[in-house]
Amino acid sequence: MKIKKRLSMALLLTLSAAIAATGCSNKTAQPQQGKDPAKPESVKAEELTVTEPVTIKLYSHFAAINTPNDVEALFGTVKKKHPNINIELIKGTKLVDMIAAGEVPDLIATTHFYMNDLLPLGVASDMTDFVKKYQVDLSKFEPQAINAIKSYGKKGELYGIPYTLNYGVLIYNKDIFDRFGVPYPTDGMKWDQIIELSKKLTREENGIQYLGFDPGSERTFSRGYGLGTVNEKGAPIFDSEGYKKTFDLLKRMYEIPGYIDPKKKFQYGVDYFIKDQKLAMFPSWLAAITSRLPQLNEGGSGFNWDVVGHPVFDDRPGEGREIEFQSLMVPPTSKNKEAAYRVILTMISEESQKEMNKGNNLTILNNPELKKQFASNTDIYKGKNLEGIFKVKPATAPINTEYDNENYKYLREALTGMIFDKKDINTVLREANEKATKYIQDEQARKK
Repeated sequence: MKIKKRLSMALLLTLSAAIAATGCSNKTAQPQQGKDPAKPESVKAEELTVTEPVTIKLYSHFAAINTPNDVEALFGTVKKKHPNINIELIKGTKLVDMIAAGEVPDLIATTHFYMNDLLPLGVASDMTDFVKKYQVDLSKFEPQAINAIKSYGKKGELYGIPYTLNYGVLIYNKDIFDRFGVPYPTDGMKWDQIIELSKKLTREENGIQYLGFDPGSERTFSRGYGLGTVNEKGAPIFDSEGYKKTFDLLKRMYEIPGYIDPKKKFQYGVDYFIKDQKLAMFPSWLAAITSRLPQLNEGGSGFNWDVVGHPVFDDRPGEGREIEFQSLMVPPTSKNKEAAYRVILTMISEESQKEMNKGNNLTILNNPELKKQFASNTDIYKGKNLEGIFKVKPATAPINTEYDNENYKYLREALTGMIFDKKDINTVLREANEKATKYIQDEQARKK
């Protein structure tokens, strides 16, 4: 009898220690007999609470979370639901240095484009069991985002959970259109039509050079056509028909008289649109312009603007800029995994998504009605064609690889060779492809 009591007491102490270690309570029933212990038990997210104070260390890898105010705006609903969770933004140190010191963060926020930077560092855990255990319905998310994040898992792994979506948009200056008597752009215009508008709007008046359109970087432009730098087999694709098509469009844009200035400037950016107000149309991310638009009202420098759905390629009607989104990743060595999971579950809940969506963070949920309420707390888009943006669907994201940063340098060389050295498109793209092929081969040989 004494032995049984001692065993029961030991078991009770062990169980208590396990509960205290996680700091989380779970009101669901115990696992039923006969179930596979390797499969996670399903748990209702709303029944989970954090009972002990815990600090979640958050690292932002190009996810636009830069200040405590950003953390408060984005994770405010987490604090309401879990007052015992404190989210600490890690600044002033590199992730590789944290890994070397054994101080890995509990959560990493990153964009789809930069996720490939993180996977080689071993800071991404497979979230498949998380999805099953906490009954996360991925069918409610923007399907292109889920497809894109699944593409990183070579064996079916899911390395992150998306929580906010970005969206391609074309913003335009109505005053410039009115000045030259040119009809406004419409939702999802073809690039050929944008070029024709740009020809009518790129002109000098009273010593001011107005530009019709800035296509952005060659990398951004080509990604909208689903083009990365390599194919599924890892071979460079700069000499493909897709790049020849996009370079032909870029060539026609840059040949518009007045587009390239005497100092060989050929890309102008958002400041030329918002501050200088000399650019008629600018393609951008919805999140980027939403954060910049308040500047229009500062110092009485505002102008008449509106937005339309992103331009499209003629053989891909209805598909605009490539899918882009932000995800949360949980490193396998996180010291506070369970609390990190609670943060993610709260962020992707309908309640949080509705709240975030009213500010500057577009919902990741595939809910057209909810998207119409984007930024409703700010009145930024009051009276604007916000609904038109979502008439154009995001294009499929291209393949991202560890070779992209270097390969895109060769693409820039191809573009400048076409513009300034007057080389033909086939030549500059063939040269870029040869450089990329050699670079990848050298890198692969170096790693052997």
